[in-house]
Amino acid sequence: MNRKIASAVASLGVFVAGSTVSLLTATTASAVTGQCVSYLQSKTYMPTNERRDYCYTGGHFSGSADKGIAYQACRIGLEGTGVRHSDAVKACDWAQTSV
Repeated sequence: MNRKIASAVASLGVFVAGSTVSLLTATTASAVTGQCVSYLQSKTYMPTNERRDYCYTGGHFSGSADKGIAYQACRIGLEGTGVRHSDAVKACDWAQTSV
């Protein structure tokens, strides 16, 4: 049981470190962010600054490892703002495929 907890804590640490770096390097909105936000609006979610930030994070990455971290940060972040899981998945897909 302790190994499972240690593994979960380590995974969370990697996620937090990766998403913090992505958020710190985030600058202005882009077309990538716009596609994600537009999808959310089509599903009747209000385009808050927090949701825009998560969309931005989801679409800005360098390399395949960072892409996965950016996607998870986008999805989990959007879900934390009240976006349904399936809608967050599609919005973050838009953020990453419109690059």
